[in-house]
Amino acid sequence: MSWTHKQRISVVALVLLVVSVPMLWQVNDVRADYATEEKRSDLVNQTVTTRQVSTDYDGDGIGDSTDKCPTRPESENGFQDTDGCPDVVATTGAS
Repeated sequence: MSWTHKQRISVVALVLLVVSVPMLWQVNDVRADYATEEKRSDLVNQTVTTRQVSTDYDGDGIGDSTDKCPTRPESENGFQDTDGCPDVVATTGAS
């Protein structure tokens, strides 16, 4: 079987195409992985310039400087709602 010059060039071009496409896909995957890793490292390398201290640890709306119970939220029920402590009400057990 004797091949012409054009047939040989066509076969070589086809082989190069078949070999190069998976390599290009792999390069694209490496680039995507690198971009993801770069985003992660950017997040890790970010620093907080100033630390914000919570002024209301329990989130009840009463600042910790005046809150008598800064770790337990106030129960707003109309009884001593400004002291910052949950109210304990004695019950009689009757429904």
